[in-house]
Formats: sequence, C-alpha cells, structure tokens
Amino acid sequence: MTETDISVLVTGPTRGLGRALVGTLGVPGPRLVLAGRPGVGDVAAATGGRAVPLDLADLGSVRSGAASVVDAVAAGALPPLGAVVANAGLQVTDRRRRSADGHELTFAVNVLAQHQLLRSLEPALAPGAHLVLLGSGTHWGGRRSMGLVAAPRWEDPLDLARADLGADAGTRVAGQRAYATSKLAIVLLAHAWQRRHPELRVNVYDPGLMPGTGLARDMSAARRWAWRRVLPVLRVLPGVTTPAASARHLADFALGRVHADLRGGYVELGRVTRSSPASHDRAAEDRLWEVAEQLTAPGGTRRPRVGVDRSPTS
Repeated sequence: MTETDISVLVTGPTRGLGRALVGTLGVPGPRLVLAGRPGVGDVAAATGGRAVPLDLADLGSVRSGAASVVDAVAAGALPPLGAVVANAGLQVTDRRRRSADGHELTFAVNVLAQHQLLRSLEPALAPGAHLVLLGSGTHWGGRRSMGLVAAPRWEDPLDLARADLGADAGTRVAGQRAYATSKLAIVLLAHAWQRRHPELRVNVYDPGLMPGTGLARDMSAARRWAWRRVLPVLRVLPGVTTPAASARHLADFALGRVHADLRGGYVELGRVTRSSPASHDRAAEDRLWEVAEQLTAPGGTRRPRVGVDRSPTS
C-alpha cells in the first residue's frame, strides 16, 4: 500500500506543529483527514483535505467525529487510515478546569480523548496502521523544559482525572504538573496499546522544545515573553527546534519513511531514544488502560458536569 492509497488523520491541524505537518505531508501524498475545532475547514479547503469537526474536550464529540471517518471509509469515500497523528493537546494554568464530561481538563484532552479517538477509529484503520501519539520531554521532569514546566507526579489515573484535587490545585504549578503527567501517561498509554494491538504500530513522537509556539499561552506574562522573545535564540541547542523542522521529521516517521519497524518506541525529532524509566511501568500501563476504558466507555462512569471549560486546544 503506497502513500497515495491511504488517508492520514491529523488532530490540531490549524496551528503550530499540526499546521506545519499538514503542509509538509503535501500533494501528491496521502489523503488528509483534518480533525479539530474552528478553523479546520479553512485548512482542509486550502489543502484538499477532509474536515472533521471534533472537540477533544468532549468525548461525545470525539466519538461523533471519529464515526464520520469510519462511515466514510466503509462507504469507500475515503481510503483507510494508514496513520493517525494525535497531535492536539493543551496546557492550562491550574488543575481546576473540567471537560464536558467533568474530568480534569488536561487529563481529559491529553489522555482520555486520545484513547477515545483511537478506539473509535479502529474500524477505519488500514492493516498495519501507524498510530503516533505526541509526547514531550516534560515527562522526564522540569529540566527537560528548561524549568518552564513542573515535573510530573504519577497518581492513580482516577485521581488524575479529578479536577480540583490537592491544596495547590489553583496554582500554575499544578497546571504544569498536570501537563507533564499527562505526557507521561501518553507514553504509558502507547505501550499499553502496542501490547494489546501487535498488528498495529504504536509509537510516541517527541517534537522537541519549540519556543514561540502556543504552549505558553497560559503561562505568566513574564514567561510568555521569555518563551516568545528569548528562548527562540536557543534553537541552536539539541532538542530545541521549530514547528517546520519538527514537522518534517514527524511526516517521515508517521508515513514509515524512517523507523518503519519501530513498535512501542519513542522518537525525539528524528532520533529513536528511550523514554523515562517511569514510563516503563507495566502495572501503571495496565491501570491506565483500565481507567481509560472505564472513563471513555459510552454509558460508563462519568464525573459530574460542573464548570465545563471551553479553552481552545492546539
């Protein structure tokens, strides 16, 4: 099966790494399926892709959007998905915001919605499809983000899904920790998916540190200024890059032009490396899978719908 015989689904295609990736995949190439919130239709129109309205902060929206892709593939209107790049995610300023389903917003978008998306898209996947989840060096600890993001703190996933947990839940540190922990969870989730689906390729792509992008939009004013004005000069350092450069590596990886036999792996920019020791915990992988299945199952356990937040995802 060649690149022109498949579709590639990309979430978060309207800005940052996702927008750069869409431009890099180019034409001729795979049929693009662009899933996201407002603005996705404009990008699809400009690239010849198929727009799929989808809000990662709402599991029902994820199911509905994925169902439209499954139906299109089943009807022959869309080639099977040869790759899914789950690029979209968010970071917010605290641990108090909730998704439409009542879960802590960062965990809901960065972990539960990713699991729901892959689960819902299974009938549309081509044989041997490549599922790429977006990681981050922050899952190691704060120094990997030059101290801009607090280190992760693993908890039982049911607690990670709880908003407003902890005395510091209203602080930026709690929001940063939730982000870093969600990226640790993504690596654990990828390992769990790969073990349960050996017929697929499931990997994590770390795009590197990309100063100037939207990751800083919920930081303090001083940190936003440093992120946008000072840190970009550090792009000469290893692991610091731009969306355009990172997207080139991601496109090659997603389409199997490089590292085509990698399964359950971790790729930072174009280099295969090893994720943190904490991300190789089999018991944590299994518990995360169990909770993800529980919280994303239609009619399954749900948190109360209190204070739904509609912050934009990237």
